[in-house]
Amino acid sequence: MVIRRCSQGHKIFLCKNTSPDAVRVKTFKDGSKETITYASSRYDYFVSVDGNVAKRSDSFKNAENYYVAECEKKHEDGHGRLLVGRHHVINGVATLQSEYPTDSNTIAEIKDFYDKRKIDYSSSESKSELLSRIVPMKSGETEVSKHIK
Repeated sequence: MVIRRCSQGHKIFLCKNTSPDAVRVKTFKDGSKETITYASSRYDYFVSVDGNVAKRSDSFKNAENYYVAECEKKHEDGHGRLLVGRHHVINGVATLQSEYPTDSNTIAEIKDFYDKRKIDYSSSESKSELLSRIVPMKSGETEVSKHIK
């Protein structure tokens, strides 16, 4: 049973070992598949990184600490959790308001932001065209947050 999955879209999972030695394959609507191979029956928890069991433990605290460390290797915000009210989920990737690209970002940085979130764009689009997808949500006279249109 998956207890936590990386909020930034990386294949890092903290799992309760409810089905020792099992292989679970989840197929998504787009045809992509996600495979989790469970650890041996000897351990209560395990951490799966990129489809491989990287850590086994009977201690939830030890497994969670390892999970957080693996998330930190992939992205700077190592908690790996979705923070309700702070993150927007864009195609399965938790996104903070501060992570949305602005005029100060390069075209490559904006494209990287879109690639990580599986947002389609044309390679010939200009910076202003790429940024035009990001629109502010307003409440009265103030900008509340940004989102992708």
